[in-house]
Order: sequence, then structure tokens, then C-alpha cells
Amino acid sequence: MISEIKEAKQRKKVLQNQLKAEDELAHATKIWSQEILPKWNQMKSQRRTLELWWQGAPPCVRGKLWRLAISNDLNITHDLYGICVARAQERLNSTPGSTDSVCDSFRDADREASMELIQLDISRTFPHLCIFQKGGPYYDMLHCLLAAYVCYRPDVGYVQGMSFIAAILILNMDAPDAFICFANLLNRPCHRAFYSLDQPLMEAYYSTYNELLKENLPSLFAHFECSKLTPDLYLLDWVYTVFSKAMSLDVASRVWDVFLRDGEEFLFRTAIGVLHLYQDSLLNMDFLSGSKFLTKLPDDLTAAQLFKSISSVHTIISKRSFGQILASQTHPSDK
Repeated sequence: MISEIKEAKQRKKVLQNQLKAEDELAHATKIWSQEILPKWNQMKSQRRTLELWWQGAPPCVRGKLWRLAISNDLNITHDLYGICVARAQERLNSTPGSTDSVCDSFRDADREASMELIQLDISRTFPHLCIFQKGGPYYDMLHCLLAAYVCYRPDVGYVQGMSFIAAILILNMDAPDAFICFANLLNRPCHRAFYSLDQPLMEAYYSTYNELLKENLPSLFAHFECSKLTPDLYLLDWVYTVFSKAMSLDVASRVWDVFLRDGEEFLFRTAIGVLHLYQDSLLNMDFLSGSKFLTKLPDDLTAAQLFKSISSVHTIISKRSFGQILASQTHPSDK
């Protein structure tokens, strides 16, 4: 009888928490859709907006918020997306060895393998959801977007990890808008450096990250140094996919929200936050177990846990901001 009363109280508490969360979500949705998004330019930097943003965007407004936050500096239109899709389709349908392909630049940039790699990679993108698998409702949309990007940027082509970024965008907006956001996002300095394999700039980001890691978690930094667990073995994947491969979709979407608010610095702050959260466990792991753990984080990781950990991370070292640290790594004479 006592146990039944206790269970009833627990169920009541769970229900009350659910109702409270639903009320908070409805209230936040109203504020975003009626007050913030319609007046984006004047509202985006206000303290109330930034605080609400940190708490995570309601799923129903996330697509519009992300489009506004990413913006369209490249001035890509829906028509251009349609043209790129058509060209990519023609490229796919062209006979091997033909010389009249509309995307001759594929050959010039040696990106022939990109199309084949896309098909392989899509099946590995959120496989538990099934919607991106062949025959699934989003398979063709994801394939078209990525193939269109290869045609739009043959100098970059397709790189593993891009499918996760494209998939996250497709889940939150229609294909043309997802393409616009995708291309603009990959044109930002950090992702442009990593996806184009700009080694000097990648090393500058790694060095900046190591400085932050050493400052925030000196014991773990020393342990990673000793076990040869270097940032390129786990941080690269986190940056490539904006954590969407290593975390659950819900938690990754929360990271995306604030990444699009704060920029590239938040990627590295989140990375340190992850290590801070699991520091005790990681200190007892060797190279193999540590790299495996960081590749796929525990399923029970929650946004509340992660963001509490991220809040403890500071990115100012000796009065130098993240941008100043990065600049000093890019131009050593600035140190």
C-alpha cells in the first residue's frame, strides 16, 4: 500500500513537470513567433532574446530562427538551388567518360568520387531515424541537396560529415532554404577551413582549443597529452557535424541553437563542456577507450547536464578573447 502511494505521488510529480514544461514551451513559442521573429533586426541582440535563446528554441520556430541567424550573405536564391539540382541530376545521368557534362569542373577539381561518396554516406546519417535511408521520405531530398552543393562548390566537393549538417537543416526547413543555410554555414571561417582542409588554419583552431582545454581542465589536458589523444581524433568530427553525430538529435539541436547565436566560439566552448562533464571518467580511459567514448557520447546525456557544464567554461585567457587567441595562433607574431 505504501509503495502504491509512493508510485502515485511520483506519477503525479512527473505529470506536473510535463504540464509545466508544456506551458513554458507554449509561452516561449508565443514570444518567439509574435514578438521576436517579426522584428528580428531590432530584437535579436536584446538581453531577453539572448536569454530565451540560451534556453533553446521551440521546435516549431527553430527553422525560421536558424534561417534568420545564419542569414544569406552568399545571396543564393531558390532558383539557383533548382539549377544546381538539375545540373547534378544531369551529371548523375551522364554516361561514364562523356565529355559534354554540364559540370566539367567536377573533372577539373577531381571530384568524381563525390557523388558516390554521398550515396554511401546518406545511409549512415541518423540511421536510427530511418527517414534518410533509401526508400525513406527524406532520402531523395538529402541526396539532391548534397549533390547540388557539389555542383555549386566543385572546388570543395562532398566531405564526410556534411550529410549530418544537411540532414539537421532539412528536418527544420524545406529543401531550398536548407540549401541556402547549408552553403552559407559552410562558408563561415571555421567550417570553410575544416571542410577545405586548410591545414594552417585548422592547426590554429586546434592550438586555440588546446589553450582553452589546458586553462579549463589542466588535469585532463595532461592526461590527453600523455595518452596521445589529440583534438583531430574527436574534435574534427564534432566540428564537421556540429555535434549532431556524437549526441542525440534533441541535445544537438540545442547546441545548434546557441552555436547560431554565438558563432564558432561556442563549438569549442561546447567541446570543453563535454570534457568537463565527463572528466572523471575520461581520466581513467586510455587512448582507445577515450577516443571511442568521445566519438559517440552516452545516450543519457541531457541538454540540462550539458549546458550546466558549458556554463562553467570560460574562453578568456589572460584577458585574451577567443578571437584574439585564434588570431595569435594564425599570426604567431601577435602573441
